[in-house]
Amino acid sequence: MVDTKNIIQFTCGRKYSPMNASDLAEHFEIDDSGFQQFCTLLKELELKGEIVRIKKEQYANPKKANLLIGVLDANQKGFGFVVPAKEGIPDDIYVDSEGLGSAMHGDIVVVRLPSEKKRKKGRRQRKKEKNVGKIIRVLHRENETVVGTLKKSRHFNYVAPDNSKLPRDIYVSMDDPKGAEHGDKVIVKIDQWPTRHLHSEGTIVEILGKDGEPAVDIKSIIHQFKLPFEFNEDTIAETQDLQQPVSPAEIGARLDLRDELIITIDPDDAKDFDDAISLKKDKKGNWFLGVHIADVSYYINEDSSIDKEARKRGTSVYLPGTVIPMLPEVLSNGICSLKEGEERLTKSIFFTYSDDGRLVSSEIRHSVINVKKRLTYHIATKILMESDEDDTDPVTNLLFEASKLAKLLYKNRMEEGALELNLPEINIRVGKDGKIDTIEKTTRDISHIIIEEFMIAANQAAATFMHQKSLPSVCRSHPEPDEDEMHDFAEFIFNCKNKRVDPYNKKRLQAFLDEISDHPESYIINLMLLRSMKKAEYSTTQTSHFALGLEHYAHFTSPIRRYPDLIVHRLLDLFFQGQLKSKSVKASWNEKITGWAKHCSATEKRAQEAEREIIKLKLLRHMEEHADKIMEGIITGIQEYGLFVQIDEFQLDGLVHIRTLTDDFYELNKKKLSLIGTRKGKVYSFGDVVNVKITKIDLLKREVDFVMVQK
Repeated sequence: MVDTKNIIQFTCGRKYSPMNASDLAEHFEIDDSGFQQFCTLLKELELKGEIVRIKKEQYANPKKANLLIGVLDANQKGFGFVVPAKEGIPDDIYVDSEGLGSAMHGDIVVVRLPSEKKRKKGRRQRKKEKNVGKIIRVLHRENETVVGTLKKSRHFNYVAPDNSKLPRDIYVSMDDPKGAEHGDKVIVKIDQWPTRHLHSEGTIVEILGKDGEPAVDIKSIIHQFKLPFEFNEDTIAETQDLQQPVSPAEIGARLDLRDELIITIDPDDAKDFDDAISLKKDKKGNWFLGVHIADVSYYINEDSSIDKEARKRGTSVYLPGTVIPMLPEVLSNGICSLKEGEERLTKSIFFTYSDDGRLVSSEIRHSVINVKKRLTYHIATKILMESDEDDTDPVTNLLFEASKLAKLLYKNRMEEGALELNLPEINIRVGKDGKIDTIEKTTRDISHIIIEEFMIAANQAAATFMHQKSLPSVCRSHPEPDEDEMHDFAEFIFNCKNKRVDPYNKKRLQAFLDEISDHPESYIINLMLLRSMKKAEYSTTQTSHFALGLEHYAHFTSPIRRYPDLIVHRLLDLFFQGQLKSKSVKASWNEKITGWAKHCSATEKRAQEAEREIIKLKLLRHMEEHADKIMEGIITGIQEYGLFVQIDEFQLDGLVHIRTLTDDFYELNKKKLSLIGTRKGKVYSFGDVVNVKITKIDLLKREVDFVMVQK
């Protein structure tokens, strides 16, 4: 079969005139037996934005045809942005409500761009003229089924989608064969796509249960985000053949660390254990650190059913009370999980650090370990807080040495230009009834710092090694932020704190974040900075990690729950086996992992959105039961129509509408980020601590309204 690079090179050539699939097949000498496969290849290239179909089913260079292919990111207000599918195109394309056509959020679409003449004219008229396009074709429908709540009325029935980015209702038949009732959470299959003036129509294909039932919430999120939650028969069958005990032959071929003091430190509710640590000091005072990672690639053959399923999932998804694992439980919670007292195969990275925490050397080895002690973050921190540093207990001694080394590594990273954002997360635990039992704000204590610093070191070491050996790799890339975004952040800080911050000087920026760390508005300022930066993603291009301040970085330490880590492990195996010496083998791997990296970035984003959505839904249901409670919050946003207040306990934002501020007539002062009373002079400003009470919770829109109260 013809190489995709040849197709792209030919269709984007100067002398190329648009051809249909048959003409292209003839040019590349594709016979009848290979024609269908060739057409599939053309379709894949079109979905990637490399070529595009125009009139008469001919293929053309998208740029010459003034077209662009991408994914529609819709907004609940009715407009959207098309995110280019092809890498290297910097700007998303704005599409207004009239230009959406029948496209829905998540669809892969073809968008017609404004002509060059119009773009130039627009730039003369406005400095920040949007790239405005019109969707002319949908290549892939992402929403063939939609999760929502059935609403029944006398004259018509409709399903209100759970996803706020699908703002238009879906009409369904009055005669529902499934027997769904008003208020049921359902899955509807779309039969007719929406137009500018008409809603879509569909058929109910499954009833998930009554809206509001905790188990139904989880089901709804799984279906809404299309999370694969069951393993197919082939994958399950393959797990039956996996060797459970570690064979003597395999132990003999590895570095035997079974007698070493190796520990794990994980959250209380950890579902899998893929990293462990060891630490000693030599006679010179150097630290000898070992980071031991589950050798998942030993058990999973490339392109096996387990491997394909893991690649499709991309990551494990952690929802309150449940986990959707990337790997079957026999692996994720069994033979790959580094459990206390059990022999496990690992890849170990050994570091030698000087007494001031500077790296002297590192090496990667295949090993076998036996974890001597399983600790939680809570227990590890308690030992460090309550024990004497001269304690002779080996585990306690290891923890004290680990805390010293971790603090040095952290200090050195900060001095070299890393950014450390203070963004504690909410951890909710649910009971058997699916309702929230406890809500905890995760605090970054010394035990977290130990594991974070040691894992960062291991990830950096793996990436650096692969770079030095010129190996194919999936990097964890975090590009430098856009200047405009950072300028806007600096302007925001000046307006709300009356302080000038150089957003391009990371050390001064970090000093400012440290300075406000105890202020009520610290969280939202850190969040605003995060939003001003670009998102970290997986890439096969050797790029640096801006926030960590590292030239080389990859994910290596969690192969049980992240597929990019598994790719890195597999490539290291191939290198040590001598299979990556061939240029053609390297080229083949580079081509494969480019698509996988992009896919894994997408599955990571999907998992994060699903986790955020279910946590927000659980919190809103929990708040419904405490509607009369007066809560303390902080003003995080100022608009003409009101104030956004974040409840610290839940880290959840709600709106205090301006019409509820009846003690004065308020006007917006954009420069001071304040609402100012025109008669009495009362001022509400960004960062103010206020008391509020719930007036309305809209579960469908995932929104809450507050009213100010005086304690």
